Amino acid sequence: MNIGNRIRELRLAKGMKISDLAEAVGIDGANISRLETGKQKSFTEQSLTKFAEALGVSVAHLFTPSENRSTVYEYSKASPVIGEDKAVFRVEILDVSASAGTGFIQGSDVIDVIRSIEYNNERAMAMFGGRPSDTVKVINVRGDSMAETIEPGDLIFVDISVTDFDGDGIYVFGFDDKIYVKRLQMIPDQLLVISDNPKYREWTVDKSNEHRFYVYGKVMISQSQSFKRHG
Repeated sequence: MNIGNRIRELRLAKGMKISDLAEAVGIDGANISRLETGKQKSFTEQSLTKFAEALGVSVAHLFTPSENRSTVYEYSKASPVIGEDKAVFRVEILDVSASAGTGFIQGSDVIDVIRSIEYNNERAMAMFGGRPSDTVKVINVRGDSMAETIEPGDLIFVDISVTDFDGDGIYVFGFDDKIYVKRLQMIPDQLLVISDNPKYREWTVDKSNEHRFYVYGKVMISQSQSFKRHG
């Protein structure tokens, strides 16, 4: 949508004149006019935050059409709250070593290549559906046991609010001192651990070994890492 139109809608809804908004944001009124008519189309995160504060909304609302005011942006913790320093949705690395409490993971299916990824709130909403940023973590996958679903080096985004089996799907979980990214499927009295790559055998978690099993989170999205060599 045209963000200038949206800012104009919000300004008029608050009964503000162009001069009022210009004073609140700290720019010239002519710039507000250019913005609202679409002549100015580039914005910095800092300027978007100033407009949101002046209009009494979150930055996400600047991208939300008026007819969709009931959208999840209104209540999502992923959206920045006025007064908080959150101009972006930051996805931090899933620190499985620290979570395991051993300081070092033997034979892990994951590696720490990236530290964090930042998204604007509109993109984060589309990807993570309103989950708060502190429940979404990212990590790189090592190995080919989940090929062709998840390839070596791919990024996976994990919902760490899921700490127990929560229906069939792909999970990041620990078993003894190893971290796995596998598909889990419930069958009578046990969990089936499935590698999508058929060259790896299935195995099970049941009452005899469930004390060695712990869930870090459920995989929501995987993102391919493709590279092209130039010279």
